[in-house]
Amino acid sequence: MTEFDADVLVLGGGPAGAWAALAAAAAGARVVVVDKARCGTSGPTARGGVTLWNLPAGAAREEAVRQTLAHGGGLGDPEWMYRVLEETHRRVGQLVQGGFRFQGEHAERPARVYLDGAKYLGRMRRSMVVAGVRILDHHPALQLLTDGDGVVSGASGVAVQGEARGWTVKARAVVLATGGCAFLSGGAGTDVDTGDGLLMGAEVGAELSGMEFSNAYSLAPVADSPQWGGRPVAAVFASDQVMHFATLYDESRAVLWGQGCGSRAQAFAAIADGHRVYAALDELPESVRVELRRLGPSPSGRVPLSAVLQGTVRGTGGLRLAGPDCATTVPGLYGAGDVTTREPITGAVSGFGGQNGAWAISSGVWAGAGAAGFAAARRKVGKARPVPGAGLGDKARLDPRAVVGLVQEHTLPLRRSYWRSEGSLRDSIAELDGIWPGAELALGGKGPARVRARQAAALLAVARWTKYSALARTETRGMHRRTDHPSAGSDWRVRLISGGLESVWVRPDLTPAPARPA
Repeated sequence: MTEFDADVLVLGGGPAGAWAALAAAAAGARVVVVDKARCGTSGPTARGGVTLWNLPAGAAREEAVRQTLAHGGGLGDPEWMYRVLEETHRRVGQLVQGGFRFQGEHAERPARVYLDGAKYLGRMRRSMVVAGVRILDHHPALQLLTDGDGVVSGASGVAVQGEARGWTVKARAVVLATGGCAFLSGGAGTDVDTGDGLLMGAEVGAELSGMEFSNAYSLAPVADSPQWGGRPVAAVFASDQVMHFATLYDESRAVLWGQGCGSRAQAFAAIADGHRVYAALDELPESVRVELRRLGPSPSGRVPLSAVLQGTVRGTGGLRLAGPDCATTVPGLYGAGDVTTREPITGAVSGFGGQNGAWAISSGVWAGAGAAGFAAARRKVGKARPVPGAGLGDKARLDPRAVVGLVQEHTLPLRRSYWRSEGSLRDSIAELDGIWPGAELALGGKGPARVRARQAAALLAVARWTKYSALARTETRGMHRRTDHPSAGSDWRVRLISGGLESVWVRPDLTPAPARPA
């Protein structure tokens, strides 16, 4: 067992984790970052472009907040939106002053700005090294540590590169920045987004919010298509680039989306009904065409598409935050990025328009600073113990692939997550609840096998929270669609909080809803 000590421990080395680490280090904290893979090269950001919600103070910012409130089904919070826009604009300016070059429009103009994800993360890693942050690559975290008073005091896990060995980091505060959960759908870079942080947070008593808004899908070139030589290609694309640049057609060449015609739902409905959906190759961005041609020729000039579940990565649900410093409802535990709910800035819809990228920066800065302040005020950490959890047995008595397969059966298909009804949700809940007791106790193993078991347990837990929350919201709002309740309910402008492991619970947030958009 390798042991480390820190003031602030950051779990996850994506954009949110990197900004949290830099903010904590700037506040004088000794910081350790642990990453499931290699910090700076893994995750969705490393596999594509990043859009940032970047608008200076003025009329454009006011209009952006107004539109976002209206689009988010009344669940957003203008105060949080203004804070995110201000913090993001400040940090974009900081990157520009440091020599970072942006794609597209200039970062100082009222626009969404675009970054090359790999270069962005590489820059953040170098900045962390310069700031004195200790980075532990290939060190997936498995459990949080708490002291006798229930204060989060570090984490433990397994180093999986080379000879597997256990590790422990004792810390005065912890920032969860582990990303969301895409249910191993095959989306680019989402193989590390298995909901681990959500499960660890829930095991120490943290609450979740907005888990019904966790059914975001994207369109990507279909996996295993013969025209691409039988190679799976959906994982090449980290963002929904095809949807936003090309006209979509069905097998009869009827337009489903594009040039102001049709809607995203039409394309998904066609796929769900077993029809082929295509994009014209010559309408795609040059970067996408180059990548596809690298995979092989397309004699028809058409690109077949599939629907890929992005879950809470591009969805909204996650850990509920208790204050502006991104503290969770558990002392000593902070959250940043996709592992947290983004309802305050997106409401009931996805943050694909740059909000998620801006949230990673802003929440990372606030969580890192908040954790550093908590750590500075905390007396020496006493005896801390790992928190017991699902999938941590010494022996593997259940194959995690069986658990993952069941979870995917009830999450990946469009007719399980994109469209919902009481019948389908209750059916999924019964199946998922039925396997939970066995998975909780029988999943386990040593080294990398324990990591896979823990991931399976996390996927199962997240699937249950999403299904229970979707069942509780008996309306259609934002990305949450109930075929048996197709309209928005006037009494449902409320956020749903959830949690629990053996027994999942869901209740309305009694905090007064923010003001309606003007």
